[in-house]
Amino acid sequence: MQGRDVVLGLLNETSRTGYEIKTIIETQLSYFFDASIGMIYPTLRKLEKEGKIKKERVYQADKPNKNVYTITADGKAEFAAYLNSPVAADIYKSDCLMRLYFGDELPKAEVISIIHQEIKQKQNLLDYLQGQYDHWVGSGMNPTKKIALDYGIANYQAAIKVLQQSLAELHADN
Repeated sequence: MQGRDVVLGLLNETSRTGYEIKTIIETQLSYFFDASIGMIYPTLRKLEKEGKIKKERVYQADKPNKNVYTITADGKAEFAAYLNSPVAADIYKSDCLMRLYFGDELPKAEVISIIHQEIKQKQNLLDYLQGQYDHWVGSGMNPTKKIALDYGIANYQAAIKVLQQSLAELHADN
């Protein structure tokens, strides 16, 4: 999955501004798509140049003008090709897990501190998803988007459970 696939997918649903795309990536997609926000506008420009999307400038009184992007037939074809391509294996990067993997080089107190930090971070992410859950589902989230949201929640819950169990084991080793 590339940033262009995500942008095309979001525009395949409806026309959007760059800001709306950014907001969805930062909120609804943030737990399974790690994108730099700096990739959105260059991707939009490239897709427009390739004829995959078109841009309409909307003039607004008392507000800055905005650009609204719409997917073209070529863009729809590219997005359909992405959806019908083989599913790639997940790529997971975790600084926390890398540090824990080499944790025998650290004092036990530092390992415990890393685990506490990771639990807090995962709990914050979980709280955010759970806090948005009713709003997103109530706003007409379709069943497949709900599956992705439920998966994200379950993933954070499972990670927190493993980390808490690991803390208990480390404390029991005293």
